[in-house]
Amino acid sequence: MTMYEKLENSSLFKGLTSEEIKLAINSIKYSLTNYKVGETVVFRGDNVNGFYINIRGIVTAEMLKATGQIQKIEDLEEGTVAASAFIFGKENIFPVDLVTKTQVEMMYIDKSEVLKLFTINKIILENYLDEISNKAQFLSKKLWSLFNNRTIKEKIDEYIKSRNRNNIVIFHVSLKELADIFSVSRPSLSRVLSEYVEEGILERQGKNRYRVLDSNYFEKE
Repeated sequence: MTMYEKLENSSLFKGLTSEEIKLAINSIKYSLTNYKVGETVVFRGDNVNGFYINIRGIVTAEMLKATGQIQKIEDLEEGTVAASAFIFGKENIFPVDLVTKTQVEMMYIDKSEVLKLFTINKIILENYLDEISNKAQFLSKKLWSLFNNRTIKEKIDEYIKSRNRNNIVIFHVSLKELADIFSVSRPSLSRVLSEYVEEGILERQGKNRYRVLDSNYFEKE
């Protein structure tokens, strides 16, 4: 099976024939690199300057925990574009290590050539936009599910951490609106805040304004 036939199974080239893929790929500059088993393709924190497409073999995305343990995230099968959402935007760094589990052939396309590829064939651009949009929607649903399953205190703690500026927290909306955002009742929200004041964690300084007295409380996991 040729490289172009393999890429027919890639989400990036969905809907294109091997001949159409060949025409598009051969219109830009790219490189192919072979890796042995156990080699690191990229390290977490490396810059994402282009597309890394797995042509042959299996690559594993993994992270090294603070404990020294390796956490496997996922296997990148043939045709997968690694960290596709990180090539554009402000934070262009790999969030994981990419380590080969078999012999691997990896295609690299520089960002400038990726943009050319998008103009050469709009189906490729649409496929890319669909892919990152689907990932963003999936992440949004996952985050909402995690947030929705939290207790009132967990939601308030996260909100206070995000709004804390030099131990001063100013709520950007009223308690009623905040309660609606948290999907809780206003009395329940007020009760938790009152408990924090009584326990010396917060000090109320006015309407929707609090001073954090115990910053360590909100730094706990």
